[in-house]
Amino acid sequence: MKFGLIGLGYWGQNYLRLVSSSPHVDLVAVCDASPELVEVARAAVPAALATTDPDELLAHPDLDAVVIATPASTHFRLARNALLRNKHVLCEKPLTMAVDECEELLEVADTVSATLFVGHTFVYNAGVRAARDFVLAEEMGSALYAHGTWNAPGPVRHDVNALWDLAPHPISILSFVLRRQPTTVAATGQEILSAAHEDVVSLHLAYGDDASADIHLSWLAPRKVRSLTITGARRIAVFDDLEPTDKLQIFDTASVTRNGAASGGPAKRKLQLPHEPLHVPVIELREPLAAQFDHFLECCRRGLTPESDGRAGTNVVRVLAAAEASLQRGGVPVDVDVAAPARAL
Repeated sequence: MKFGLIGLGYWGQNYLRLVSSSPHVDLVAVCDASPELVEVARAAVPAALATTDPDELLAHPDLDAVVIATPASTHFRLARNALLRNKHVLCEKPLTMAVDECEELLEVADTVSATLFVGHTFVYNAGVRAARDFVLAEEMGSALYAHGTWNAPGPVRHDVNALWDLAPHPISILSFVLRRQPTTVAATGQEILSAAHEDVVSLHLAYGDDASADIHLSWLAPRKVRSLTITGARRIAVFDDLEPTDKLQIFDTASVTRNGAASGGPAKRKLQLPHEPLHVPVIELREPLAAQFDHFLECCRRGLTPESDGRAGTNVVRVLAAAEASLQRGGVPVDVDVAAPARAL
């Protein structure tokens, strides 16, 4: 397959490395608004067309598919133009900045029979997939509570706030693991660097009566954190993407609740919970971005519905839109109108 890459910035460089080194594809064109980044890419793939004009890239006669790794505000126009030229599209998250734009992309993709794939990379993380297996096997318990932290020391975006930049990851993870979408969302935030965008945001997601989640987001944190804890009556699953090997650890809830108990006297609160988890799943140490890209290739070649297809991406945007509405109303809960994805998550 002949690929084009639009966007050579922070995340686009990862795609440049991945696509240009893949034995299954040929990177024939690269594009970015920055001439300096275009020259860097030209040196990495000298045989490829290198341009600052995305229309020139899309007009390449041999192009089969395109990866879009540009600022979120540009996704709709670029993805629509690519689909209208009958190209398969892998678009970074969020798919667009508006639900109606997502729905238009779905219609265009269906009309031209092209694959519309959204880069929810954590859906292809082996630790997240193992957590989903524990939930599906009813190992956790019927009522679940999740707490996540998605922090990083930048990069600070100038076209979106921390909600739109960081929240797609935990929202897509929870939808994948819980196999359902939130019904309501409440969001509060703070503008710190400027009055233009919230740099710190807190989300509360309700998944009916038996599941909820609180997510903290910040791009002003001194340390990068990518963690999610799911608590149930029987098990507690702790996902930490920054752990080098044991990205998912499963604890027994009873061992935690008994912590500090002593016969003949009142329970005492200890400062430390048990070190040893009940179970540490064997996780394949494979780059999630590579697993995602391979799945995209398979879907393009075989006409399969991706696990992170356009409908799943649209559902994430529905949650983000409701959260943005809540953010602007000072944290008032807002109902999420989420359509069912094309396939079971």
